[in-house]
Amino acid sequence: MFMWTEKKNKENRKKHGIYLSEIESVFDDPHGLEFYDSQHSSLDEERYIFIGRWHDLILFAITTDRSDGNTQIISAREATPQEQEAYYEHYKKAVGGNKGF
Repeated sequence: MFMWTEKKNKENRKKHGIYLSEIESVFDDPHGLEFYDSQHSSLDEERYIFIGRWHDLILFAITTDRSDGNTQIISAREATPQEQEAYYEHYKKAVGGNKGF
């Protein structure tokens, strides 16, 4: 189950134009990329980056796993061109070519 704070939800909308409360389906993308964010993790909080398709956008989302088993969405924004390219390269390898683009 995904969660977020209402404060971060509003701040993310103001900063990136995306409500955290609306993007849960991005994590259902079977071709999404997920990896550990060692640069922003700490002993108290491990962070993960997820890059996936949400409607017509490729999003870059930051999450952390909570002790109650939920995943907290910390931030989400449209992926940069470099991040989008990484997503599309991963997608092409997974499906064997340019299918779908």
